[in-house]
Amino acid sequence: MLQCTAVTSVTSSRGEVGYPLCELGAGHEGEHAQYCWDEDAVGGAVWFRWGAREGRFAVLPWCEAAGGEYGDACMLFADHPAGHSWDVTDPTLEAVREDLERRFPELLRQPRPRPHQD
Repeated sequence: MLQCTAVTSVTSSRGEVGYPLCELGAGHEGEHAQYCWDEDAVGGAVWFRWGAREGRFAVLPWCEAAGGEYGDACMLFADHPAGHSWDVTDPTLEAVREDLERRFPELLRQPRPRPHQD
């Protein structure tokens, strides 16, 4: 699924303006969310969450799921809506990846071999 394209603006206490981009899958329900920084002491991260009217910072635990083609950990918060991070495709990054693979096929990431199970 493609990544949500929601964006908002935030002004810090020092007057700096930032533009959070939602990292969730397109069509998700509820608030939008962008990762800000790790908060290792609580086993999670700080996320900026926003809806139609206002935004807030929230400390949320990590999603515990692992999967996708490479068995990666989900890079989103626990109980997030829509798909896991390996299911969400940023259309801009995907376009860059496709261009690099076309120009430099020797750099193509190969899937890890699956362990043999008897």
